[in-house]
Amino acid sequence: MKKYILTIALLLLFGAAAGAQELHCTFVQNKTLKATKKVIPGSGEITFNAPDHLAMTYKVPEGDYLYIEGDELRSCSDGKAIKVDTSKNARMRKMRNTLLNCIMGKYEDAAAENDAEIVVEEKGDVKTVSLTARQQQASGYSRIIVDYNRKGLPVRMVLDEFTGIVTDYTFTY
Repeated sequence: MKKYILTIALLLLFGAAAGAQELHCTFVQNKTLKATKKVIPGSGEITFNAPDHLAMTYKVPEGDYLYIEGDELRSCSDGKAIKVDTSKNARMRKMRNTLLNCIMGKYEDAAAENDAEIVVEEKGDVKTVSLTARQQQASGYSRIIVDYNRKGLPVRMVLDEFTGIVTDYTFTY
């Protein structure tokens, strides 16, 4: 009986994790400006509750944040705060949806949102998903790479923007 209960508990845990319904982790970020090779470090904490509640609070640089609550996106970077209704802003809606879909493991939806091709590779306990844009665009992501652990949680995400900025996140649970 104990084995049966343990098996059910593990299946529920893995099922919940695979959909990333709720998570809390720390992150390290390295943003690289391709033109100058300048690397801007960052770190902080993330709390996520599906389907659309994300709090990304930076400890470095202190005071920076990214919050998503439904259609509202609030961000502060270098002391400059913005608040956007993503239902009325296509560019920010695309960024919001891409981030949330990648966290939840819905990379097919992220690929559709970005008109990207998908390549999935599994090596050991890591599933690597690469999304590559089919066409050059004025803004957005030319490539997105997400590594998921065996529980289906994102452990690394690389966002390569058309503008030449590459942001590499590593998540620790």
